[in-house]
Amino acid sequence: MRAVLAAAALVLAAAVFATPREAAARYACSKTGEVHFRAADGTRLAGLRFGKSQTAVVLAHELGGGACQWMPYARRLAAKGYLTLAFDFRGYGSSQTRTGSAKWRLPMDVNAAAKEARKLGAKHVILVGASMGGTAVLTATPNAHPPVNAVVSLSGPADFGRMNAEAAAPKLTVPVLYMVGSLDQDFVPDAHTLYDATVVQDKTLEVRDTANHGVRLLGDPATRAIFEQFLAAHR
Repeated sequence: MRAVLAAAALVLAAAVFATPREAAARYACSKTGEVHFRAADGTRLAGLRFGKSQTAVVLAHELGGGACQWMPYARRLAAKGYLTLAFDFRGYGSSQTRTGSAKWRLPMDVNAAAKEARKLGAKHVILVGASMGGTAVLTATPNAHPPVNAVVSLSGPADFGRMNAEAAAPKLTVPVLYMVGSLDQDFVPDAHTLYDATVVQDKTLEVRDTANHGVRLLGDPATRAIFEQFLAAHR
């Protein structure tokens, strides 16, 4: 059901950010900036790196998306002085496909991307995930070594597949930003559930007046400004 709602939100949104298919067609995800690394279980992963900085923003995509979905915004953040790393989860884009229980280890991919960002020169890492990616970054954060500096969930459901962000939320010890569209159906209750389950004091819930979902939330200038202020405060 959440996947259907997310797809509907993407169709309805009139923001500047591309849907996964549009991104692949318009930006072609060239080999420029491509990086390759492995998750802890050996899964081969691929991503796109932009910019240089001691602060990295790791971007985790939506269901049906990929690194291409983040390309326009990854470039924007790089221009603002961040190292950005948008990666393909296992089974997506240029990353390796896994079967059985291994296909669900998306938080492991997030932490591998964070480690890769550090290898690329980052000393501070902020995790950002859209929809499915939001669940993944929240689930990954308590197990990140070294710890990340902050985490953002854009329309992330409380649970997805075998990931349980609601169970991970009480374990978060870093600043957290939850963002969701007020017209985004049952993702709104999930955002409230996750916010309430988060015990760290530095937590924020932003319910925006829109039906936009995931990455496309950032197509609105006011929403984007709040997001970028959070990044700047924790870089």
